[in-house]
Amino acid sequence: MSQDPRLVRVLVGCYPARWRRVHGDEYSQLLCDLQVHRHPALVLDSLRGAARARLVPGGLTMSTRSPMTVAVWAAALFTVAGLGFQKLSEELLTVANGIRTLLAIAAAVALLALVVAAVPTAVALVRGRDHRAWWYVAVPFVACAAWLVLVQVALAVADGHGVHATQTRLAAAAVALGGLGAVAATAWAASTVLRRVPAEQPPGLRRTALAVLAVGMGATTVLAVLWGLLVHAHDPSAFTGDQGLVATPFVPSWLGTVALMAGAAVLAGVASRRQSATER
Repeated sequence: MSQDPRLVRVLVGCYPARWRRVHGDEYSQLLCDLQVHRHPALVLDSLRGAARARLVPGGLTMSTRSPMTVAVWAAALFTVAGLGFQKLSEELLTVANGIRTLLAIAAAVALLALVVAAVPTAVALVRGRDHRAWWYVAVPFVACAAWLVLVQVALAVADGHGVHATQTRLAAAAVALGGLGAVAATAWAASTVLRRVPAEQPPGLRRTALAVLAVGMGATTVLAVLWGLLVHAHDPSAFTGDQGLVATPFVPSWLGTVALMAGAAVLAGVASRRQSATER
């Protein structure tokens, strides 16, 4: 927590009650992370924001997210892209396998960096700073269990049908949507825990970790582009054929996966920049 939590409470209390109900907890944590008691300019900026919120009801939203919250959602998007790439490339393991291995390493480094950034919060959670936060820790496990049940149902529905059959496509869509839901639930739970359980951070830890996260995601995106180009060079028939997700054309699947990776890298870059700003 900030060394002056009373100032944070006063600043948040200046905002309308409806705004506080929606954004109060997150904004409080942001002010703590920014060590607002050391920056008079931030105090004035917060007061100006409160004035705008009261003068223009409904005209102010919480656009400034905690760097770690942005990083977590970037990781969620990146995970979805990674799963898509894994599925896309599993039929082409003999093509550009070296690039695929480098891509996996870059992705692992990126996600490991986020885990490192969250370690102080995990330690604080284990030490019992907020017992209710453990309910959110259970969310990923429940979401994954529900998704595994959905997968079994989908396999039963698609059993005996061809890859282009309606039953197979519906089953695949259900599995994909269920997976997206599980990833989103996990990201939401992680963001909530990070907000509810503030922890003392070693100097420069999050700044370095989020920078590595952004670089790792950017490298993964570049390698995914290079992998697709090498597929085109080594196996044009696969590149132009129905080697994409669920036997769809390869190119849209590849470009969609790359776009998701690029979007995640941009979000990670935003998180890294904001974290650097908070530690100046």
